[in-house]
Amino acid sequence: MQTLALPRIRLTRNSALALMLIILLGCFAWVLHQPRALPQLQALTIKAWCDGGQFQTLPTSFSAAGCQDETVQPADPQGRLLWLELPFDLPSDATAQPLALFIFAKASSAVYLNGRLVGQNGQPGVAASEIPGQMDSRIYLPPAQLRPGSNQLVLLMSAQQGWFKLAQPIHFIGIGPYGDVSAYLQQYTGLGLLILGVLCTGLLYFSALALLGNSAVVSGHAAPIFATRGQDALLALLCLCAAAQLWLEMSRGLLGYPYPLHELRLCAILLCACGFGFALLWLTLLRYQPQRWRFWTLATLLMLLPLLWWLDSFDGRIAIATLLPAALAAVIAGTHWYQSEHTDAAGTEGAGSSAVLLLLYVGSAMVLNGIFQEILAFLLVTLLLCGLFIEQALQRQQQLRQQLADQQLILQLQLQLQQNPGAQPKASLTLTSAGKVQLVLADDIAYCQAARDYTEIWLTDGRQHLYSGTLKALEQELPGHFIRVHRSYLVNAHKVRQFRTTTDTDSGSGAVLILASGQQVPVSRRLIPAVRSAMLTPAAVAG
Repeated sequence: MQTLALPRIRLTRNSALALMLIILLGCFAWVLHQPRALPQLQALTIKAWCDGGQFQTLPTSFSAAGCQDETVQPADPQGRLLWLELPFDLPSDATAQPLALFIFAKASSAVYLNGRLVGQNGQPGVAASEIPGQMDSRIYLPPAQLRPGSNQLVLLMSAQQGWFKLAQPIHFIGIGPYGDVSAYLQQYTGLGLLILGVLCTGLLYFSALALLGNSAVVSGHAAPIFATRGQDALLALLCLCAAAQLWLEMSRGLLGYPYPLHELRLCAILLCACGFGFALLWLTLLRYQPQRWRFWTLATLLMLLPLLWWLDSFDGRIAIATLLPAALAAVIAGTHWYQSEHTDAAGTEGAGSSAVLLLLYVGSAMVLNGIFQEILAFLLVTLLLCGLFIEQALQRQQQLRQQLADQQLILQLQLQLQQNPGAQPKASLTLTSAGKVQLVLADDIAYCQAARDYTEIWLTDGRQHLYSGTLKALEQELPGHFIRVHRSYLVNAHKVRQFRTTTDTDSGSGAVLILASGQQVPVSRRLIPAVRSAMLTPAAVAG
């Protein structure tokens, strides 16, 4: 019986980034193509307002003393009682369907249409006499009170309760077909719930990995190189903050609440945005600069706190709380990728793709300015997290492959340390330089060091030769007792005499091998425990 063999699909970082970009563009096109609900409402403009403390009843004129034109001084009902004048024109056929006045504001309000009270949201008043209304409300407008042409709408509005003042307490006042308030506040409820499900799934998955997984910690260093559990925990925290923020955003349209709770909701959203931003920064630091997480955390706080204090808009604060740490994370990842030629390979995996992913997120959010209370913002966040999930999976796969390679290398090192060098045949290496051919015995080579497209060969007597090839190519020509203990170094195991830790981080290492000639070769951080163990085996010590 014949079986059909399906081709294996290998997901690389470049293909993952391309896929994420295609999905991003597709989601943007789909969301932007959808018709919006809010244009169905006829927005009303406040023309003038009067102080409710001076006018106990409906003002007959908004040009009297104690009244202000809206263009001179905008109306702000926070801590005050105000009368608002909103004249509007109504077409003759507008009363064919039931109409309502929609008020989205941090305030209680009473509605007067053409001189008659038609409804109220809570009870506006001074201080203790006020009864808080809903943050978002609708007031039915009786057809008998509406007339074709000019109409006079007056609102008595107050916001006596709250912990701080908002820059824009009145979000929207308008007239439209009578219907559910949530239809105007939350247009993409289905898509929002789908995104919420994705975020909750990621939260459960990475929480389980963080609780059940293991992480390898390099001896002698406070920061783990493959801190898998820490990265899983931060990914879970990212999902938690994003899911909580999305739910808080959707709760306004799905649940509704009294206006005093609006400030608490905004603070909770800002807290989630800060948590998301710092979790993103810490994840990048844990991957690429774990030793400097305190410095970058303090630097981010010193930059972020003044901006949060200076901005008067919560939308701006929420945006900067996420985008500033994300931009710094992109700089950290990009810088680490740029300097990767001088650092250990284990710490540079995925730095370039992470930088591109973060820059795409920050750039898209800045281009689409003002979207952080819209579904596009959470599409961006979800796609960013999906990219980080893919990066984490690729890193985990790379870690497993590297662990297998390290185990083989250590077994080879132990074997070479136990063997008698004199019992092996003499191998040689042919070098060509300036038209001359030179034969170098492998036993005379102490170590080899990568130098871009060339390799420097250091002999035991201190002399140096240049090999016109990469370190990987040279490794294929040398005998098996030449071991790769660092990304840029190949050492003659027969010349190794001592293992020593060091505080010199210029080579991207924390330990060195001392050779019989006194020369030193750095050891990759991830190999330090295994190399130390190999050097301390009785057979190696005896050799």
